[in-house]
Amino acid sequence: MIQLLFYFVMVMVVALFRYLVFDAFDPELLGAAFLFPVAALILYVLTKHIEKKEQAYVPKDVKGWSFYHLQRSFAAPKPLFKGDQKRGYLKRYYENKRRFILGEMVSSNWYVSMEIKIDEELYQVKWYREHRFSMQEHWEIVRGGVPIGKAKTLVNSKSVGKRKQVIELQIGERTLQTITNPVTSIISVTSGTESIGTLKRNHDVSNVSVMEVGTGDHEALVALILHHFYFK
Repeated sequence: MIQLLFYFVMVMVVALFRYLVFDAFDPELLGAAFLFPVAALILYVLTKHIEKKEQAYVPKDVKGWSFYHLQRSFAAPKPLFKGDQKRGYLKRYYENKRRFILGEMVSSNWYVSMEIKIDEELYQVKWYREHRFSMQEHWEIVRGGVPIGKAKTLVNSKSVGKRKQVIELQIGERTLQTITNPVTSIISVTSGTESIGTLKRNHDVSNVSVMEVGTGDHEALVALILHHFYFK
């Protein structure tokens, strides 16, 4: 939606430049320009409809953790369920308006920060820049207002060549890694050499993501959710 409004402004600037410099008025160009705000309005209404649909999600025949995901950029919290019980929510946010505008215009996986509520625990996954020209993304992980760890994408020549999608999380003495299977698109989270959880699409409703982790392993849930929203 931000992109469409930007295109509108740019076309209007071009039309004004042609008029002032060449004394040329192009009604077709002007008419085409106004298609962008109309499209932005339609997209806004559609987004609000999708937002309500996501918030109204109630799982059916899902035993594990699940959430309904139709759009990547969202401000309203998505309900997080365990079976048929609502156990929390997840919400993406931007630290400031500048990041929101750049993220929406350039790439929706820029500046991915998340707020994840699981039972009584509130996790914040805060994006930050460690090096200006680094290919890696970094996050600080905060629980209940207290920093507990960090996360980063793993990028090297080998992973880029094979298009591997990997995030490493260091939480206390624990190291977790998430990776996407390129064939099945299933996201796995490991602790050392042990697989401790997965995230995959529900077969019946493809926009429902289902997670299976060990009992009480909220850190594995946070890892899977972060990976899903950054790489999807």
